[in-house]
Amino acid sequence: MFAGKIFGRTWAVVTKSLKVRLARHDLIAANIANVDTPGYRKKDIPFEKVMEAYLKGKPPLKITNPRHLKPSVLEPPTYPEEEALPPEEGTPNNVSLEEEMAKLSENNLMYQATVQALIKELELLREAITEGGKR
Repeated sequence: MFAGKIFGRTWAVVTKSLKVRLARHDLIAANIANVDTPGYRKKDIPFEKVMEAYLKGKPPLKITNPRHLKPSVLEPPTYPEEEALPPEEGTPNNVSLEEEMAKLSENNLMYQATVQALIKELELLREAITEGGKR
């Protein structure tokens, strides 16, 4: 990744963060889509755990046998999913529309904040390259 060499670890961390947020968005959207599906169990990606493992250099996937294949760079990233508690009495599944909408809003807000921080970093870099706007 050429950009990672120029911008360093910050670029890699922000990129990873955006990818995990996007994957989490897809799972939350699937939970919302299945709000009335009997027996469906909601899933979530533990963002903090995934990022902590990434920052420590530990992959989110565990290889338990030396003969297991390592994840390919070409494959889409996979993240551990956590299933929530069993459904409460009288509900067809364990999905709460209100909780999932709140999670979706929070995740979207954090995604947008990360993008804005990245834009700010790029603006500072552009300003440094153009010597404060001089050409």
